[in-house]
Amino acid sequence: MPIVLVRVDDRLVHGQILEGWLPSTGAQEVLVANDALAADPVQTMIVQSAVPFSVRLVVDTVERIAALLMQPERNQLKRMVLIESPVDALRLKKAGVPFTTLNLGNFKTEESTVCLSRTVLVGESVLATLRDIIDQGVQVHIQSVPFEKPLDLVDIWESLAGT
Repeated sequence: MPIVLVRVDDRLVHGQILEGWLPSTGAQEVLVANDALAADPVQTMIVQSAVPFSVRLVVDTVERIAALLMQPERNQLKRMVLIESPVDALRLKKAGVPFTTLNLGNFKTEESTVCLSRTVLVGESVLATLRDIIDQGVQVHIQSVPFEKPLDLVDIWESLAGT
């Protein structure tokens, strides 16, 4: 089965994921690709306690999650991939992870200068990373919850340029 969602959200596992995205995608496995969380057993245990027992959770580094996603014998599961930043999304893509859509949920960067939506604030370096992701053939959209209409990032850029 394909990857059902690749989402950038600096909160990683939280209510919108558990109550909205899990049911709407039917994901059977949640992969959290985050180097810092993978190195913190206490925080990992807290995340594990939030996810229902019926859903398999894997927390590991971006590189190890990429390798896991490339294993063909594991492709029978519907997978949701959660990452903290577009930089990590680009790392997954460059590692060969086959995804064509990237969901931007909620995040802001330290040098936030551009407001793309009420939940996504970025700086110039992240904008450049998002352009690189689009150049890799990935459609990038902003969508906080499943029932919201996704906003295509290219359309947002065009509207910002027109103002």
